[in-house]
Amino acid sequence: MVFMNYDIAIIGGGNAGLSFAKQLFEKRLSTNIIIIEPIEAKKKQATWCSWQANNKLDLNDTSIKGIWDKWRITNNQETVFHESAKYKYVCRDAATYLNNIEAFLENNDIRILRDKVISATLSNNKKLILCESGTITANHVYDSRGPQLSDNLLKQHFTGVEFELEKGNISVDKCVTLMDFSVTQESGLHFIYALPFSDSRIFVESTVISKQLNSPEWYKEQINTWLKQKGMKTSRIISSERGIIVQEYLKTANDITHHIGAGGGATRLATGYAFHNINHQIDLLIQNIKSNNYNVPMIMSAFTMNMDQLFNKVLINNPALSVDIFVKTAKALSGDQFSDFMLNQTNFNIWYKIVRNMPKTPFIRELIKKFGDRW
Repeated sequence: MVFMNYDIAIIGGGNAGLSFAKQLFEKRLSTNIIIIEPIEAKKKQATWCSWQANNKLDLNDTSIKGIWDKWRITNNQETVFHESAKYKYVCRDAATYLNNIEAFLENNDIRILRDKVISATLSNNKKLILCESGTITANHVYDSRGPQLSDNLLKQHFTGVEFELEKGNISVDKCVTLMDFSVTQESGLHFIYALPFSDSRIFVESTVISKQLNSPEWYKEQINTWLKQKGMKTSRIISSERGIIVQEYLKTANDITHHIGAGGGATRLATGYAFHNINHQIDLLIQNIKSNNYNVPMIMSAFTMNMDQLFNKVLINNPALSVDIFVKTAKALSGDQFSDFMLNQTNFNIWYKIVRNMPKTPFIRELIKKFGDRW
């Protein structure tokens, strides 16, 4: 079966794909759009968090689950507390966020095809997308799916669980635990991430930065151990999720599809954060299309990518120092500066503070390796 020809076909209905389609329609750049996504938005269980400027925060956004202005990074020796006057740390329910966009698109007759893409090819100057139910032709194809995973790639992998706590439980601290390194480090750089929604609800995630994944049971065991150490007793599981974020730059350019989102370089390599970067990438892409340029802009500067790669190399090749590096980095920055760093808005002063607090010998060693490979 051959579907009609579309101006723009978008593979994948995550944040990048749906936000792109929504902006195309709102800016009246195209209405002949199709999104190919096999899974309904309301079935996508995930927790998306990022820093957001106070003046851009929409309190009527129904996807928002929590808002905080304080967070901590801790290890066995010390705790660094941050507070920001410029930003809030915002948690969104991905299913609600995406479902709101899907509803908007469907109400405006933008087609969402529940199908799986098999391949994309070029034939007689036409771009063909072969799906399980038929073939789609399009003038422009954008692929918003994530990068392909492999064992040799550095990854941030995690399992998160939202719990309801027993009544009469201890009072839950209203500060976000961004990274708690006072946990086992035997399986890679490991930390616990916790979002206290209230005295009766908390989201706890076990996150590891390494190349090899752990068993699903391993992460759950780490979460339960942390809860026990904090004296928190749970009454039931509200939801759970798993995820993998690639923390290496992968070249994905080809003549058939444009890559957007995580597969298009929107993930910050040093942090794994992507939500803000994806939205920024889509904003810039829309500006390009207004000028009849359909290419996806690079949102990470070459300097930032090189520094992030260097930062990751120092961490992974010096596991005994990794926890200390994160804590010292956080300690060197104010809450606003730390937020800017995480939002890919880093200036020279911030990078100087980060580099100055890195262990000098490992940093110089990795710097020589990186540039020595090019000579």
